[in-house]
Amino acid sequence: MEHIISLKNEKIQKEEWAGTFYRLFWIYVICGVGGFLIESIWCWIDFHEFTSRTSNLFFPISCIWGFGGVLLHLFTAKDQENSKLYLFVKCTVLGALFEFLCGYLGEHLLEVTFWDYSAMPLHIGKYINLPFCLVWGGIGVAWVWKIYPLIRRKLETPVLTGPNTAMRVFLVFMVCSQVLTGAALLRMHERQSRNVEENIVEYVLDQCFPDQTLQRYFPKMKSTVTGKKIYIQETKS
Repeated sequence: MEHIISLKNEKIQKEEWAGTFYRLFWIYVICGVGGFLIESIWCWIDFHEFTSRTSNLFFPISCIWGFGGVLLHLFTAKDQENSKLYLFVKCTVLGALFEFLCGYLGEHLLEVTFWDYSAMPLHIGKYINLPFCLVWGGIGVAWVWKIYPLIRRKLETPVLTGPNTAMRVFLVFMVCSQVLTGAALLRMHERQSRNVEENIVEYVLDQCFPDQTLQRYFPKMKSTVTGKKIYIQETKS
C-alpha cells in the first residue's frame, strides 16, 4: 500500500515539474519572439531600416526578452493582488538590473557590447536607460494583468496529455541552436586574439560562422577593446 502511494506521489511530482517546465519554456519563447518583433519594429521606425534583433542564428528570438520574461513571471507570480504602481516599480527595477547583468556578462565574457545607451539621454552607464526601464515596468504590468491571464489556461493544460513529441522536437531544436550560437560567439571572441583553428570544431565554426556572418546577425555588436564592430566591410575604392 505504501509503495502504491509512493508511486502516485512520484507521478504527481513528475507532472508538477513537467507542468512548470512547460509553462516557463513557452513563456520564454513567447516573450523572446515578442521582444524580437518589438525591437525590430522600433529599429525600423527609429532608424528607417530593418535591423536583426535576434539572439539565435536559426530562430527569430531575443534571449534577453525571453529570459527577462521568465524572470518577471517568477518574481510577479504572486503579485496579482498588489497594486499596479507597486508592480510597475518592481518590474522597472528588475528590468534595469537584468539589462545591466546581461550587458556586463557580454562585456566580460565575450568582450563585446550588444547595446550601448551611453549616447542616449537619461542613461546610467552603458547598459541602463531610464525610458527602457520604464518599458520593462509597463510590460510587467501588462503581463500580470492582461497577457498572462489570456494564455494561462493553455499553458496550464496538463503536459502529459499534450503534444509531447512536437514540443520535445522544438525544445531540442531551441537548445541545440542556442548552444551553437553561443559556441559561434565564443569562437569569434577567440579569433580576435588567436585566428588559427586548433581542432575540427573550431574549423567548422570558422567556416560556417565567420565574423562577417555574425556581424550581420548582430549588427549592433561592437568590440569593447577597439570600440568598433567586429567585422567592418571594406569599401571599394
